[in-house]
Amino acid sequence: MKIGINATFLYEKPTGACLVTREVSRIIAERHKDTIVFSPIEYNDLPPDSVYKVPEGLKGSQRLSNNLFRFFYINTVLPMLCKLKGVDVLYCPILEFPFIPSVPLVVHIHDLHFIHFSSEFGLAAPRMKFSLKMIKRVVGRVVVSSRFVKDELLRSDIVGEDFIDTVPLSYDSDLFKPVLPEGKEDFFKRYSLSKNYILFVGSLFPYKNLKILIEAFLKIKDRIPHSLVVVGRREFSTALTHDERILYLDYVSSEDLPMFYSCADLFVYPSLMEGFGIPPLEAMACGTPVISSNRGSLPEVVGDAGILFNPEDSRSLSELILKVINNEGLRRELIEKGLHHVKRFSWEKTAEGIIKSCEKALKGK
Repeated sequence: MKIGINATFLYEKPTGACLVTREVSRIIAERHKDTIVFSPIEYNDLPPDSVYKVPEGLKGSQRLSNNLFRFFYINTVLPMLCKLKGVDVLYCPILEFPFIPSVPLVVHIHDLHFIHFSSEFGLAAPRMKFSLKMIKRVVGRVVVSSRFVKDELLRSDIVGEDFIDTVPLSYDSDLFKPVLPEGKEDFFKRYSLSKNYILFVGSLFPYKNLKILIEAFLKIKDRIPHSLVVVGRREFSTALTHDERILYLDYVSSEDLPMFYSCADLFVYPSLMEGFGIPPLEAMACGTPVISSNRGSLPEVVGDAGILFNPEDSRSLSELILKVINNEGLRRELIEKGLHHVKRFSWEKTAEGIIKSCEKALKGK
């Protein structure tokens, strides 16, 4: 079975779906040596003959011109390339796929945010909604990252249960682990960080609900020595609350991210909805206590290794932050549970699930 991977949207800063695509592609290519990845960027961890370089104008999702070019390319050139390269099944890591495919398709649906928060996705929302309608007609298998997303699809009658495979995502266990004390002083200086801080990591779409965390922090900032550090790309015209104890950082290198987690006293993830949610796992893997929203897939991801809260209740969050910061026994318990919990997840398991979906799609041809 020769697997093709539609990575035409990739760009150099691997966050979100880009990170998932790169990790999964690497492992699938290791197991299936003739895998071909259609990508506009270079893969340092893939054999050169595994990557078919597509035009750079396809990459990313911030510019309308890139999206239009990619839509045209996927629906005209990509099906021909699949036949030319002898691809048996095409895995599409996001909701972008040929509407007239030349080979069986496996499409990964990470979430339905473009339906619930359509105003935050601009012109991409109508395109994604149309693609969702086309799923039933042309896609062999659908992969979802959580039971929550599967249930959403079933309630919407978009695709039958027999065509859905639930494959949890993971985190980079080689990168995210507790950081040794050496180098921490230099890290604090480079980023002008307070030695006591609460951390948020994620894009700043409004549905990430950063405002509730800020409200909770401002309620109690005079009772704790901590600052609030926000690591995440600002999306569209997101309004930010400015305070001398809140530090906003844009994209940071993957090499520095484990240090941000490891040095934090607490990680808070207040999102209103997630199809999976990788940051809580990264924080746990670095030995950081986690407080997470109880919405979407997050109870599945976090389990009993973190504290869950109602993401619309800033007062409750304030109390939980104080509880974790002031109770060393609880902190140690959460750290221990988190380090144990993350062992359940691996990119190898994710890739294995996707390969099985590809096999099913090929058999159902």
